[in-house]
Amino acid sequence: MEKESLYELGKLAQAGDETAMLKIIELKKKILKKYSYGDEDRYQFLIIKVIEGIKRYKF
Repeated sequence: MEKESLYELGKLAQAGDETAMLKIIELKKKILKKYSYGDEDRYQFLIIKVIEGIKRYKF
């Protein structure tokens, strides 16, 4: 399986590919956990912000 770049995943996710969006979240899971400081609500909030950011980003 070929490793996809974050840019390619972002373009696919913006086009509506849910699998690509999940791959991006999985790639960024470690940093999201780090900055949520153990708070599950903050973790979910950060995931929502990542999704909104990907949808608004100009590729």
